[in-house]
Amino acid sequence: MLSLKSKIKQKSVIISLIKDDLIYTKLIHGLEALGLSALNYHLHLSETVFEIMRFPQDESTEPVMEYYLAELKKANRFNTNGSQKEFDKLALAIYSELERRRGDGK
Repeated sequence: MLSLKSKIKQKSVIISLIKDDLIYTKLIHGLEALGLSALNYHLHLSETVFEIMRFPQDESTEPVMEYYLAELKKANRFNTNGSQKEFDKLALAIYSELERRRGDGK
């Protein structure tokens, strides 16, 4: 069992990975808009997030992964020239929903 300090650190790392995945998604879509194919450079951050959060690695997790991938697409609306607040806020919301779904077993 993780200590409270370890749980807080783990949460922080997961939220950071989700934020990185959001920024990466924005970058990839931006490159595609310029006519450059960057899909071969997948970072697999979603798989890392799901592994750290101990989601089962089977078909029962597919609806949760679909939710996660749909949420990542929201990053395309954000302006990357200014504050990172939009990314931070969405990363936290995604994390909270993943925690809820993990707790529900959905």
